Amino acid sequence: MKDWLLMTAMGMLGLTSCHCGKEVAQEPQQPTKPTKDPVETIDPGNMAVMYGVPQMDFQVKGRVTDTQGKPIKGMQVILVNQSVDISPEYLQEDNPYVQDYIRTASDTTDAEGRFEAHTRDVPVETQRVLVRDIDGDQNGRYEDQVIEVRFTPEDQTEPGQKWYQGQRTKEMNITVEKK
Repeated sequence: MKDWLLMTAMGMLGLTSCHCGKEVAQEPQQPTKPTKDPVETIDPGNMAVMYGVPQMDFQVKGRVTDTQGKPIKGMQVILVNQSVDISPEYLQEDNPYVQDYIRTASDTTDAEGRFEAHTRDVPVETQRVLVRDIDGDQNGRYEDQVIEVRFTPEDQTEPGQKWYQGQRTKEMNITVEKK
């Protein structure tokens, strides 16, 4: 009974569980003789196993160009995880968590305007890409952009296994406007 209650509570918290499929001993209805030591009725190696949520890797790669098709060096492209605030103001905060996230989920365009950014998230259809000018006046000033990117099963580039759902990659060209 307590296992059922535990699994129900964990399910309400968004966690799932599974059972290994072996028979679990039940507590006896009426003990045949009193014992001094408690009787263990569930084999610890046969308990239900708890899991977290499925995860998937997302990747965007491509080029950033201006409206004339010229590649732009020094643009930061961030693939924004669903749990991170998208606003450019928030991403500029001196918050160690935010700065660490930016380092791991972003790329800066090279001389050809090429980038490759990635993040790990729950399996969702849409991710957001934030493109922002971080080099100052070096290549001119460009407007920040937020782009919705739809990932489909056709974008699957690595297969999944169990709770890891694999990787989806989208190639894209991004055009930015001068300020």
